[in-house]
Amino acid sequence: MDFSAMMQHAQEYHFLLQLAILLVAAAVGGWLASKVSMPPVLGQILVGIIIGPTVFDLVDGEDILIRDISQIGVVFLMFLAGLETDLKELKASGKGASIIAMGGVLLPLGLGTLVPLLFFKGFLPDGDAHHQLMFALYIGTILTATSVSISVSVLRDMKQLASKQGISILGAAIIDDVVGIILLAVVSGMVNPSADTNVTQLMIKIISFFVIAVIGGIIISKGITKFAQGSVWRDRIVTFAIILCFVFAYLAEMFSVAAITGAYFAGVALATTPYRHRVVSKIQSFAYALFTPIFFVSIGLSAVIKSDIVNYIGYALVIVVIAIFGKIVGCGLGARLSGFKGRQSLQIGVGMIARAEVALIVANQGLRSNIITNKTFTSIVLLVVISTIVTPPLLKMLFKSEKPVEVSQCE
Repeated sequence: MDFSAMMQHAQEYHFLLQLAILLVAAAVGGWLASKVSMPPVLGQILVGIIIGPTVFDLVDGEDILIRDISQIGVVFLMFLAGLETDLKELKASGKGASIIAMGGVLLPLGLGTLVPLLFFKGFLPDGDAHHQLMFALYIGTILTATSVSISVSVLRDMKQLASKQGISILGAAIIDDVVGIILLAVVSGMVNPSADTNVTQLMIKIISFFVIAVIGGIIISKGITKFAQGSVWRDRIVTFAIILCFVFAYLAEMFSVAAITGAYFAGVALATTPYRHRVVSKIQSFAYALFTPIFFVSIGLSAVIKSDIVNYIGYALVIVVIAIFGKIVGCGLGARLSGFKGRQSLQIGVGMIARAEVALIVANQGLRSNIITNKTFTSIVLLVVISTIVTPPLLKMLFKSEKPVEVSQCE
């Protein structure tokens, strides 16, 4: 037997072993977290850090297949969140969600710009006063990003996703995402005027997506409700739902909006049909068995902390503190102004603090363009690690005394 040929053949299927390791890690991490009364997502993220490049480097977080599967995982997660959203409650929360989002953007943006500019100029790239202001503004822009997927998973486990606080977090996160995209385009254009950042075209694309999503959602909802009757449709509705989810996610990216926003809108559209419960029960069974656990483990895999961070740990921790403080206070004040009570406002603020893939992507883009330094990039990675770790237990503690909010069940 040719051993080298056998090994080469096995190497072609190495991805199967990688997936097995990820699923075992997710299962163990989730189980250990539940043993200490913590949300499973916390254990999955932590175990991702352990098996990733930061500690043992057992799995390559940059593997294309793993990245694609994790993207499908977060798309399904937000699709399920949309399916469990009450459209009337979402509409009613529109004004409040806008105020919450603005608070969660303005305070982190202001703190993230002023603190590095006033106290940590040495950590900004070299340049005159104007350029250093732009570099600091870019850091502030990074800190506006919210990764609502972590909060969605925790709230869903606690049956609080359909609560007024949960819906406000979802609505604010969508607005936060759009404002963040526009801010990034504006700041990138100011820092690098030669960059292709036409803000007017970007806003037209974003508005176009929401118009298409709303009109398409209404047509699909009414069409399914009116015409999709009988056993033939009932057997195929889940396949149609997955197709709709992926199409909306793709359209969102095509129009410069996050794929998860498109998936969420697809879920909201299907939530108004008689097949809502059937789609939820079928999709969550395989999404939570394969795709979403790999997504949460991959967050840990992507968070690579460099050993030299000890040389500038003070700066890194300041970035972490102002990012978390900015979201809790900014979104919390917005919630208070929207009529929520003190504890509810704190719940919403905490639900918005997590940072993950968006912050890393924007920071990586800034690093490649020499807009931020390696020290700032590693500080953002530390922020991602800490914010994703602290969000689940804080949410569980704050929602512990709340009554579960059940989603109405249909066919």
